[in-house]
Amino acid sequence: MRLYSKGIKMMIGVIFIVCVVGGTLAFQSTFAKSSNNQSPKNPPHYPENEIGQTYGSAEETTSVEMLPDLIHVGSVNGIAGYLLKKDYLSELVHDAPLYDVNGKTIIGSFHIGAKNMSYPKNKNGQTYGSATDAPSPDTEPELIRAIGVDGTTGYVLKKDLDGERPKSPEEAIAIQNSRSPGGRDIPLYDVDGETVIGVFHVGEGK
Repeated sequence: MRLYSKGIKMMIGVIFIVCVVGGTLAFQSTFAKSSNNQSPKNPPHYPENEIGQTYGSAEETTSVEMLPDLIHVGSVNGIAGYLLKKDYLSELVHDAPLYDVNGKTIIGSFHIGAKNMSYPKNKNGQTYGSATDAPSPDTEPELIRAIGVDGTTGYVLKKDLDGERPKSPEEAIAIQNSRSPGGRDIPLYDVDGETVIGVFHVGEGK
């Protein structure tokens, strides 16, 4: 009777251990799958040309570090044109050579405009931030931080803030004469560049 009782106890102990081990393995498997599902997406896999340079579009990546060596910016006579990464990221205004996919033959040139890579972009691709962070007016963001007439903080479009650009001295005088002495009002936007949240006054008054 005592042996029978011991046998039952041993069997219960074995079943308990099996259940514990099985539960632990199941938890580890579930955790591993969960961790894999939360891992970041792989960076874009760019193809390589005959000399080992990667090439492709800058739109396929979200960070500067993952940009390809040759960045597609257009075409010349039906031939795809690429900029070297260093030229694409340059802060200087200049004409950079435009290469074919092999990175050897220059097929044209591409004008690098002034830009500031540090400004973030909203969902519509517009840069936004403070104009004081820009080294020059040409590098200011598309949406400039401003405070509205009622104290609301938002953003104004650079093109609205700059106003109409004259194309000749005569046109400049005409624009100057047509401006109101009290200034003008322009929309104050949310960071999305679409939602109007107030009014910003340009010039004197208010």
